[in-house]
Amino acid sequence: MTYQETTIQKIVGQRGYRKNIKGDNFSLYISNYPCNAKYLKSRIGNPQLTLAELCCSIGVTLEYLAQGFKKVIGVDLDKNILEMCKTNLEESGFIAKTELICGDVFNDNLLKSIEADIVIYDIPFWYSHYQENRGDLVSKNPPLKKLIRKIEDYITLDIIVFSPPEWDYNYFKEQLGIIEFEQVFIEGKHNRNQIYLGDLIRKVGMTEIHLKK
Repeated sequence: MTYQETTIQKIVGQRGYRKNIKGDNFSLYISNYPCNAKYLKSRIGNPQLTLAELCCSIGVTLEYLAQGFKKVIGVDLDKNILEMCKTNLEESGFIAKTELICGDVFNDNLLKSIEADIVIYDIPFWYSHYQENRGDLVSKNPPLKKLIRKIEDYITLDIIVFSPPEWDYNYFKEQLGIIEFEQVFIEGKHNRNQIYLGDLIRKVGMTEIHLKK
C-alpha cells in the first residue's frame, strides 16, 4: 500500500504514533517508526551529549531521542514541515531542549554553526506524489560521500545515516569506508538500513535488528 492509498489515521494506528501527531500522510508514511526511534535511544542515548538530525522532517525521531540527550537539533529545508516538527516537539514536551533550523544541509556555514556530538542524516525521499515508486534518492540529494565528509570536518565523526531498504551494503561501504550496516526489520519486514560511523560502530560489516511495533 502506498501513502496515496491510505489515510493519516491508518498510518498513525499502524505505526503506533501519538494520536495527535502533526503531519500529512506523505510525511508520516516516510517517517521513522516509534519502535525504531526508541531502539536508537537505547543504543546511542547519552544525557551528557547533543544530537543533531539533518532532514528531520516532522520530528518523529527527535521526539524520542530528545528523551535520551541533553539537547537535540533538527534541520530541514521545508518551513511548513519544520513548523509541524515544532508543534510535535511542543506537544511531546521536549521543545525546551530542542533547536530547530530551517536550511540546506549542504550549506557549509549551516553545518559549521551546528555543535553536536552525534549527527543523524536521514536521506530525503524525493518522491513525486503521482509516481511514488519512481522516487529519486540520488540526483536531487547532495553527493553522499561529500556530505558525510563535510559533517566529519565541521561537526563530528559519530554519524548515523538512515537509508531505504533498497540501498545495499556495498554501496555504502564504497562511499564511506569502514561502517556498520544495520538492517532494521519491523514485524519481520525489512524496513530500513542504519549506517553507523565513528565510535558508534559496534561491529564492522552487516548487522541486523528485529523490532516489534
